[in-house]
Amino acid sequence: MCRTTNRIARLTVIGSVALLLAAPSHAAVRSDQPVQSWPAMMGVDTPSLLQQAQDLPTSDMAIGDQPYCAHDSEIQQTLSQDFHEDRIDDKAHQGTELWGSDKLGTWTLVAPRSDNTSCIIASGIGFDKKRDVEVYYRNAGLR
Repeated sequence: MCRTTNRIARLTVIGSVALLLAAPSHAAVRSDQPVQSWPAMMGVDTPSLLQQAQDLPTSDMAIGDQPYCAHDSEIQQTLSQDFHEDRIDDKAHQGTELWGSDKLGTWTLVAPRSDNTSCIIASGIGFDKKRDVEVYYRNAGLR
């Protein structure tokens, strides 16, 4: 239980940092905000995380550092409620899903798995629904 709480807290902190960068306290999301991304695990690029995602344990069972992996409904609830992100592109590149928020300017790449779980493999700022989705995949190193 403590590991689950720690993982959720870590995801919240990572998301909060992205939100602070993306949404200054008195400004709306800027349409000229450059797209930036970060892999979900320091020192490991997003394409490598995508390959590893299928074999990672869910975060409540992990013994080491890894991307956040959880049941699909938990990932969806967190992205939707905490970050106001909606699924933008379903399985567009190598089975990934792109989630984004016009409200906060954040975006997330999720790697769904066949066991009804998913792993967050990258996140970033500069989301704009008007941009071609390829921009986010390229920025994360997946194109």
